[in-house]
Amino acid sequence: MVTHLYLYLEEGIHKPLQEKLVSVTRTSHDGGKIERKAEIKEEQLDDEVAKSYVQTSRRLYLTYQPPDGGWNNHRIAIENALVMAKLLNRTLILHPVASHDKAISLRKKNLAQWRNFERQLGINWVYNKMTERDLAPISAVLDLSRMRSLVDVLEVTTNHIKFFKNFSDFKWRIVCHSDALGFWVDAIPDGNETFTQRIDFVGNNSSRSVRSCPKEMARHDKAKKPVIRRIFDEFRFEKADIIYLSQDTSYKANLRLFSLEKARKAQKWIFENMFFSPQVYEKTFQILSILPRPFNAIHVRRTDHKLSSSKTPFHWLQRMAYQNFLNVSTALFVATDEPNRQWFEPFHKAGYQLYFSDEFLEPTGRSFYMDIRGLHDQLICIHAKLFVGSKSSSFSGFIYRSRREVMIKNGLVLSHMPVGWLGHKIKP
Repeated sequence: MVTHLYLYLEEGIHKPLQEKLVSVTRTSHDGGKIERKAEIKEEQLDDEVAKSYVQTSRRLYLTYQPPDGGWNNHRIAIENALVMAKLLNRTLILHPVASHDKAISLRKKNLAQWRNFERQLGINWVYNKMTERDLAPISAVLDLSRMRSLVDVLEVTTNHIKFFKNFSDFKWRIVCHSDALGFWVDAIPDGNETFTQRIDFVGNNSSRSVRSCPKEMARHDKAKKPVIRRIFDEFRFEKADIIYLSQDTSYKANLRLFSLEKARKAQKWIFENMFFSPQVYEKTFQILSILPRPFNAIHVRRTDHKLSSSKTPFHWLQRMAYQNFLNVSTALFVATDEPNRQWFEPFHKAGYQLYFSDEFLEPTGRSFYMDIRGLHDQLICIHAKLFVGSKSSSFSGFIYRSRREVMIKNGLVLSHMPVGWLGHKIKP
């Protein structure tokens, strides 16, 4: 079933938003029909890739709406999309990374109009209003050559509005799934549907998640939760050029694999193919060569995080004392967005020698400078002897995951990892 999606393109700084018509194919959950459906057998899920049943010489793509916020939100969206592209044997389109500071500034500046912008540009309107100056190429952040050893990758360097315009002649399939309703699985093999009755699921009922896919929310308002979307059932026979994971679909996919072995492979795909770019590593190792050894590290998030911004220096000192930081080293690397160095005076008085990455990096004058600093900060924190992070922060979560200071069960990372095994959601 073919319908139309209206993608709003901004023509000028203050001119009215005008519509650009793009032909797309809706998902079955958006009112269309899946043309063909074949039973998935359990043994098929152990294959490295479930091959696409689409017979075409055209290059087929999968991509996503980058989320608002910083690099680590974008990273999570990429990790989910990477696994889906691998499963479906499609080329993964990657987008530039937005400046976190610029996103905060844009949101505050347009606070009175955010409802209007959200209707026009989607839940991630802040990212979609970014100009190229406020974006960094994904190749400046990730090693795409490493990722291409797993999947074919196409890098987009324009902002999102121009991306829509440049690909407007392609046939699109728009997909929207809210984590308020459910999550994604690769497949549920024939004869295993009873598993869904024992799934432990708590929907994300935040205002943002509820607003992200309004048509889907309305359609499943009375339905039993979770609403489980099956990747192979929906997309194996998809002929559209681009599968587009809209709104927060990729960022909050909560992707689960039916097979334990396939889930292990999926996490391995992420761990072995999602690496920072060579230039990020090169500069980080320069900083590491200067820092005293051993050193400890903390991540103090302050400016835009309600939970962490309320914490005093005593909170951090107490957590560090619990881990006996001073018994290891007085050298303390600080990853932070707090610009006021006086805030850290209690750390000096407690006997710590503090180090910040901006002491080793030259300002670029671009809004993305703080985000580039953040990449180095993460790598340095990963190499620290001891680490204390900010709670409920994806920035700290990535550090903990990389240090393997996370929950592991059945050979799978459970925390700070968007992809996992369906079996871990089944009630005993």
